[in-house]
Amino acid sequence: MSRRSRILQAASAVLLILACIIAGCTSTSAPAPSATATPAPAASAPPAISIKNMAFSPATLTVKPGTTVTWTNDDITSHTVVSDENSPVAYTSPLLASGASFPFTFTQAGTYSYHCGIHPSMKGTILVQP
Repeated sequence: MSRRSRILQAASAVLLILACIIAGCTSTSAPAPSATATPAPAASAPPAISIKNMAFSPATLTVKPGTTVTWTNDDITSHTVVSDENSPVAYTSPLLASGASFPFTFTQAGTYSYHCGIHPSMKGTILVQP
């Protein structure tokens, strides 16, 4: 092969590589999904309640039986989560310092009203519906 042929062959290879780089071609790219592929369902976040600015957010949450709800204290002061007397099942969190969390699993359908044991004006409700 002549020197000129080798130079043309090398230049062609460089141009091909540059064209692939510009077009976004790579040998490690995943194949495009087929038209018949069904996307996986999006995973939903577990139910969570934030305690912030002296309030539960959201103030009302609806879940299914067997669901674990987690309260997280995003406030600068400590709080608790205490079920009201009319709740189907009683529950009480420990003292939640800033950044602490309390999970509770609701196994029985019903309306679970609750409040902060330190700040009784803070109120919330969990609706457990099948």
